[in-house]
Amino acid sequence: MISSLVIGLVALMYVIDLIITLVNYRHRNQPIPEIAKDIYDQEKYAKWLSYFMETMRFEVIGKSVSTGLLLLLLGFGVFGYLETITIQWFNHPILQTLAFLGIFAILSYLISLPFDYYATFVIEEKYGFNKTTHKTFILDHLKSLLLIALLGGGLVALLNALYLRLIDQIWIFVLSAWLVLTVVMVVLFVLNTKVFVKIFNKLTPLPEGEFKDKIHALAEKVGFNVKAISVMDASKRSTKLNAFFSGLGKTREVVLFDTLIDKLEEEEVLSVLAHELGHAVNKDVPRMLGIQIALFGVYAVLIGFILQSSALAQAFGLSGVHVGFSMVLFSVFISPLELLLGFPMNYISRKAEYAADAFATKYVGKEPTMGAFKVLAQENLANLTPHPLYVLIHYSHPTIPERLKAIDQYQER
Repeated sequence: MISSLVIGLVALMYVIDLIITLVNYRHRNQPIPEIAKDIYDQEKYAKWLSYFMETMRFEVIGKSVSTGLLLLLLGFGVFGYLETITIQWFNHPILQTLAFLGIFAILSYLISLPFDYYATFVIEEKYGFNKTTHKTFILDHLKSLLLIALLGGGLVALLNALYLRLIDQIWIFVLSAWLVLTVVMVVLFVLNTKVFVKIFNKLTPLPEGEFKDKIHALAEKVGFNVKAISVMDASKRSTKLNAFFSGLGKTREVVLFDTLIDKLEEEEVLSVLAHELGHAVNKDVPRMLGIQIALFGVYAVLIGFILQSSALAQAFGLSGVHVGFSMVLFSVFISPLELLLGFPMNYISRKAEYAADAFATKYVGKEPTMGAFKVLAQENLANLTPHPLYVLIHYSHPTIPERLKAIDQYQER
C-alpha cells in the first residue's frame, strides 16, 4: 500500500508536469505582443519556433526516461538490493550510505549523459549556439563529478554522522541538519565566483578604459561599491548572452559574459550592469538567501519525518530506516511541495526583477534598457509567448514582453 502511494506520487507529478509542458507547447503560435514584435523578423521567428518545439519535445523525452528509471527502481525493489550489496561491501553505516547513493547517482548520470551530449552537440549546434568542444564537454563533466563526489559526499557523510549521533533525538538532528545546510549554502554562495565559477571558466578583470570608467561612474552614482567586475569566457561554450551578480558584503562581484559585451552597445551593457546593481542596492540577494534558509528548515523537517518511518523503507525491500534511501524518498516527496512553493517564490523573484529593471531604466534610460532585452531575447531565441500557467510555475523572471511593457511605462517618482 505504501509503495503504491509513493509510486503513484511519482507518476502523478510526472503527469502534472507533462500537462503543464504540453499546455505551454500548444500556446506557441499565439501572436507576439505588439511591444516585442520587432525582436524577430519572419526568418528569426521561424528559427525560434523550430528551436522551441525541438527543445520542448526533447525535454519531455528526457523527463520521461528519468521518471521511468525511478519508477523501475522503486517498483522492482532495486533499492533493497542496493542496501544488501553495500552492507556486504562495507561495515560502517556512513560508507554504506555513500556507496548506496553513489551507485544511484552514477546510474542516473549514465542515463542523463547521452541526453546532455545530444542537447549540446545536436540541438544547440543545429541552432548556432554551441561552441563547446568535445574536450571541454568531457572536462566539464569530470570536474562536475569530482565536485559532486567531494562536496556532496562530504555533506552526506556529515549529515549521516549527525544522524547516528542523534538517532534517538530526531528533532535535535533536524535542527542540527538545518544549521549545517545553512552554513554550507552561505559558504558556497560566498565562494561561488571566487572558486567554483573559476573551476569551469576563466574570469578576467574588465580592461581599463572609457567603458570601465563609465561603469565606475554609474556605480558611484547609485552609491554602490563594486568590488570586482569580471568578464567570463562564456563564448567557449555558447553564443548565448547573460550576466550575474554574486557574493555578499566584501565578496560581491559582477560577472559579464564576453558574448554580452560583444553583442550589446556600451549603453545597453551599462543597463544590464545597472540591473545587477539594482539587485544589490535593493538587497535582493540576502533576501532570497534568507528565504532559501527558511525553506531549508522545511526540508529538514520533511527529512525528519521520513527518518522516523521504517515502514516507508521496508515497503521497498529495505531492512529499515536508511539514510541514503531517505534522501531518495525526500526527492520524491519534495516535488509537490516545490510545485506549491514555486508560485510564491517565483512571484517574489519576478517582482525583484521588475524592480531591478526599473533601477536600470532610472539610471541608464528606457531606450538602452529595452534595447538590451530585445538583443538578449533575439540572441537567446527567447520564448515571447509562454503560457501564463507555465510562467507562474516555472518562470523566476518576467517574460520579455512583460518587462518591455513595464520599462516603457516607467515613470520616475
